[in-house]
Amino acid sequence: MLLTFRTRALLLGGSSALALAGGSSVAAIGPASGEDRPVIVATTSIWADIVDQVDCGDVFDVQSLIPVGGDAHSFEPSIRDRDALGDAALVVANGADLEAQLHDTLESVAGDGVPVFEVAEHVTTRPMGGDEEHAEGEEHADETVADGTDEHADEEDAHDHEGDDPHVWFDPTLVIEGLPALGDALVAAGADATATAECVGTVTTALEGLDAEITEVLSVVPDGQRQLVTNHDALGYFANRYHFEVLGSVLPSSSTLVEASPAELDALSDAIDAEGVPAIFAEALEATDDATTLGERLGVDVVTLYTDSLGDEGSGAETYADMMLFDANAIATALSD
Repeated sequence: MLLTFRTRALLLGGSSALALAGGSSVAAIGPASGEDRPVIVATTSIWADIVDQVDCGDVFDVQSLIPVGGDAHSFEPSIRDRDALGDAALVVANGADLEAQLHDTLESVAGDGVPVFEVAEHVTTRPMGGDEEHAEGEEHADETVADGTDEHADEEDAHDHEGDDPHVWFDPTLVIEGLPALGDALVAAGADATATAECVGTVTTALEGLDAEITEVLSVVPDGQRQLVTNHDALGYFANRYHFEVLGSVLPSSSTLVEASPAELDALSDAIDAEGVPAIFAEALEATDDATTLGERLGVDVVTLYTDSLGDEGSGAETYADMMLFDANAIATALSD
């Protein structure tokens, strides 16, 4: 019998795996905890949670710049935010232009000597809007999960991420791919190398279990019903990893900083009707008026997912692992009825 992610975490016994399965301890941006620990600031709550797992010895005070429920695409930093970034021992950003309004600020703090780690520079990205598999494809992703190495790392160092889909966290194997480099960044910021390597290994094993559980959850969706219609184009990596097709998006962009056009909505409506898609997947953090209107017009359900942010306490999506399982279960339920 396949073990659930939480059961795997308990059997592993490591603090990282337990944290992945339980509530997040990541704080919003603010004053240091008073414990005199160096501060790591991650741009999003998702990456703050993952960083916190890799920091399983609690060497750092890990904080999230963008609060839970905030939109990374449109977030603009305050003077206080800029000061917090400037005082950090390390800044962890997603990159690939996810934090479009933070670009100048991140460049500025990097220029002042603050190390800025961009996850997208260390994983295999895919072109925005492309149906093809990311770079070397699933075979490469599976190899990375199996041995924790990336034989294409040198090629990826030179990869131009302009125009790439930034939502890399929607494939847990890509998170795994970036863990060794993230661990190195934590060591450079002051963590013990041996302890951090152990944490990376524990989190890797936990994420492999998460990937397997998501696959099992989604196995109830028949091949002919594996089509996703989303509010904005955020699920490309998820679709690629778990064998879905993104039929279309209400906002035809990886960014939420666009507006739907009537012509595009009409074309999407025709596609939904022609394919008999039973649900549109909207997002907890975005205005979904167009998606709701489209769903009502076509008589299809509008189902809420968590995409660019973790959920509030009690949402069932308080950690990265919980968020991914919440979304997988919501998709499986909507598409397998």
